[in-house]
Amino acid sequence: MTGRQTDRGAAARRLGDALRTLQQQSGRTLRSLEAQVRISDSSLSRYFRGETVPVWGVVRDLCRALGADPAEYRALWEAADRNRPDVPAVTDTAGAAGAAGPSSRSRPAWWRRLRGALSSRGGIAAAAAAGGALVAALLFALPLRGASDAARSAEGSPSESGNAGVLVHNVEKKCQEPRTHECALSLAYNPYRPYVTSNSADRVWHHDLLQARCTIANGVTVTDENHQHTSIWIQVTRHGKHLWLPGIRVRPNDLNQLTTILPTCSP
Repeated sequence: MTGRQTDRGAAARRLGDALRTLQQQSGRTLRSLEAQVRISDSSLSRYFRGETVPVWGVVRDLCRALGADPAEYRALWEAADRNRPDVPAVTDTAGAAGAAGPSSRSRPAWWRRLRGALSSRGGIAAAAAAGGALVAALLFALPLRGASDAARSAEGSPSESGNAGVLVHNVEKKCQEPRTHECALSLAYNPYRPYVTSNSADRVWHHDLLQARCTIANGVTVTDENHQHTSIWIQVTRHGKHLWLPGIRVRPNDLNQLTTILPTCSP
């Protein structure tokens, strides 16, 4: 480990220790904090362990919730924030995920039909020459017409809703491979309620492929670990239920495509 990496980890741990001490002294549980600051208990746990550095707004809200003056913790946060690694450009591996991802038995039938449609259009072959981004673009641009009418009826898909594939994206590099509890991302019951455990309907992981139906632009604002935020939410079909994926869990370029392709969800 280099000196810079050591300093970076030490600064993050100092901030985490300070926040955890505040939480322990207050007697507050992670579950009670997540409802107030609108951050999941799993994210709070990572912050307190110094594994992830939260944005300043989260540190400020945590201090206020725990009865402390945020100004006293600003220097700790700035030291940890300055020492965070630069976020590397995310390599789009959608093509590899489609070609060498989990076995077909772990994928729903509509996903296998989508892959077949991509192959029949030369999408997979073209991606080999032009790069994985082409497959990602096709996933969003290609309606999921392979699904049977009976299946759509069973899902209750209204005529005004669309269909497109959406790849879940986790900005944390260390969570782009393991399918662990801490690396799981939540789908919500309601996009107008805080994005916390009590509103969690299901779990997904990086590069899971979901069936998207429509979008809204006025949901609860969700912020990720890279200071990015959005109030756009995507309604997806998951295990026969219509649930909600925050737009922050999709790559920005892909989110732009989805909001163009998909209709606005009906009230």
